[in-house]
Amino acid sequence: MTQRTRFGTGLLVLVVVLLAFAISVLAMQPAAAAGPIPGSPLDAYDQRIPYDMGVHKIARLAALISYVLMAATIVLGIVLRMRYFQRTVNRGTVYGAHMTVALSALIFGAIHGVTFTYQPVWEIDVIHLLVPFTGGRQRVPVGLGILGTELAVAAGCSVWLQRRLGYRRWLRFHQLSYVAFGLIWLHIFTVHPEPRHINPAAIGVAAGFLSCLLAFLIRVLPSRSRLNQRSFPSHVDAN
Repeated sequence: MTQRTRFGTGLLVLVVVLLAFAISVLAMQPAAAAGPIPGSPLDAYDQRIPYDMGVHKIARLAALISYVLMAATIVLGIVLRMRYFQRTVNRGTVYGAHMTVALSALIFGAIHGVTFTYQPVWEIDVIHLLVPFTGGRQRVPVGLGILGTELAVAAGCSVWLQRRLGYRRWLRFHQLSYVAFGLIWLHIFTVHPEPRHINPAAIGVAAGFLSCLLAFLIRVLPSRSRLNQRSFPSHVDAN
């Protein structure tokens, strides 16, 4: 895969994520001003529906942990592909950390999703957690999170098919994890107004996204050394 093709693929993914973000924000602005946040404690109070604050805190904590671990998974995966890091860090160590952190992120993400089946106001059951965009409250934002999680699971499980698919073909499929992270970030950003205001949670969400974006751009954009190798191949061969 040439550098130009790699850059084009990365740029396409970035444009799709930003476009989806813009559409989601514009679509949610009227709903946010209409009344209480759908699925919130105030929404449950208005409908005279019981709301468990303990379950709410577990869901919030699991979501934050899962997001941090998923951002770390993306960064470790990109580091794993960068050869110049292998001079100081053993590749096997990075690979093991990448797999362990990814599995932990999926576990906490599953815990986050299951907790909502215990909140009647969300009108979500196991089927809604498996089929995106079929839930009761906030169907689109919740569906983005479910779809992103399922893509992340598929990208992780594809490791077992690496030999059958071949490394190059498997790698293209495994890169769906970038799309999965973008969808999950959109889920976090659209399901609740908190990340759209200045507060510690919003700073953490933005920091995770910018860290992944920076690592992705470093991986995609050609470095000066590689550009020099393309411009002066004979000089490189002579050394």
